[in-house]
Amino acid sequence: MSTEAGHDFVIIGAGTSGCVLANRLSADPRNSVCLIEAGPPDDTLLTRIPSFVGTLLFHPCYSWGYRSTPQPQLGGRQILLPRGRILGGCSSTNGMVYFRGHPRDFDEWCALGNPGWSFREVLPYFLRSENNQDYRDSPWHGTGGEMQVSHVRSYNPMVEPFLAATSALGFGRCADFNGTQDPLGFDVRQNAIHDGRRVSGVSAFLAPVRRRGNLRILTEALVQRIEFQAGRAVAVHLLQGGQPQRIAARREVLLCAGAYGSPAVLQHSGIGDATWLHRLGIDVTHHLPAVGRNLHDHPSVVVQMTTGNCEPYGLSLAALPRNAFSVLQYLLSRRGQLAGNLFEVTGFLRTREGLDRPDVQFVFMPANRPAPGQAFPRGHGFGINSILLRPESRGSVTVQSRDPQQAPAIDNAFLRDPADVEPLLRGLRLARRILAMPALARYQAREILPGPALQQDDELRDYTRRLCSAVHHPGGSCRMGSDDAAVVDPALRVHGLEGLRVVDASVFPRMVSGNSNAAAVMVAEKASDLILGKPAPAPLDL
Repeated sequence: MSTEAGHDFVIIGAGTSGCVLANRLSADPRNSVCLIEAGPPDDTLLTRIPSFVGTLLFHPCYSWGYRSTPQPQLGGRQILLPRGRILGGCSSTNGMVYFRGHPRDFDEWCALGNPGWSFREVLPYFLRSENNQDYRDSPWHGTGGEMQVSHVRSYNPMVEPFLAATSALGFGRCADFNGTQDPLGFDVRQNAIHDGRRVSGVSAFLAPVRRRGNLRILTEALVQRIEFQAGRAVAVHLLQGGQPQRIAARREVLLCAGAYGSPAVLQHSGIGDATWLHRLGIDVTHHLPAVGRNLHDHPSVVVQMTTGNCEPYGLSLAALPRNAFSVLQYLLSRRGQLAGNLFEVTGFLRTREGLDRPDVQFVFMPANRPAPGQAFPRGHGFGINSILLRPESRGSVTVQSRDPQQAPAIDNAFLRDPADVEPLLRGLRLARRILAMPALARYQAREILPGPALQQDDELRDYTRRLCSAVHHPGGSCRMGSDDAAVVDPALRVHGLEGLRVVDASVFPRMVSGNSNAAAVMVAEKASDLILGKPAPAPLDL
């Protein structure tokens, strides 16, 4: 085994949070930083063109290819759980949506025993990294950060008829989902897309600084475990090119491997439930049974239509001239359907009275559902995904072997709590009402999922359990908190150990009410101040 001289900070995982930390910590030339990524460099064209998201999510070279454990409450199905295994992590493979979450989400984090994490306190960290191209004079948005945020420059022709349908039902428009205390209604959404290119953790935060002499980036390096001495993290052991290496950490090890990877690395390092680790033959470093618990994600169910009209995105002979033009249009101007993520409209609604924030998100897809790994859908159709924003079900991540190359058991526990089914059922019925509105009648579409034969609540509940899927926003598996069931404290330090923090979506006490990438950036921004001992910016009251 080769042993490196060491670095001040060793970052495990070059996903969204890892890239932000590498940028911020290496800004001071006195800090030596090593960033470790298990996957390859992001040198593929697939990560640049936004519309290739469908290919990237399930690409065997760029995804971990996880599946859930069989889910009894879903008829024994295993759910596909793609996570980015590439420099940039999920920011190089995700849908590029920029949404922070509802402001009350962060106030709830604070109320759960995490001082410093209320919305007014974390908003400055969102603004720090943001460079919003469309809201230049809004106090809700930043304009000097590394992360380019904007609306795409052209939309599918179905967008306006769809918004007319939602308006006809009395649902308002939301001009800026990140510019209000209570985002409600439907509209086009902003994305981490700039000039027709994906904005990832690499392009925004890592590429501009990767030549810094104090920043070292390792790719295709699989972390085996974290080494401890007298309760302090002192080194990271990894395999690169089949050769074991030991990277010493003089100040801190920062774990940014994501909601599945971070608890697995902790457990392989002997941090977790001591009884289970003993059973696997893993030496126990610290008994912390909360590691890997509290896992949750946003489940989704779809209402899908099919049509002979070729206005929706898709591959067909009738659409061949348009698709050929789209390629030319992208090459000449980086506009058109290749420059977007294909899912251009969203909505947030309360599906019953008495809620303090939306419980269901709707995503309009002017396309058929592409098969896993399929870049563009075959044929033409459109549909609405209804997404449960605040699930009660909780699952787990548990390593099954001493071998870090073996995937952990991931139990997402989708719909295990029966209370999670009812909001999805209400969302499904609302989606059907929207798709039946006269504004969409000219498409002469017919419903194929769940299908017109299914109308009764029990039938739709059964459909929801048979067809629900992940939206790929997992978190909570290294929960932040001050209680005995938390993994990290409000400064993201692992309870009972020194020199080790977790910095990614796994620390979310509860998932944000929407897409999670922007919140992962915010967590890393705040973590960089905590690590370097910088004072927090003044809270903002808007």
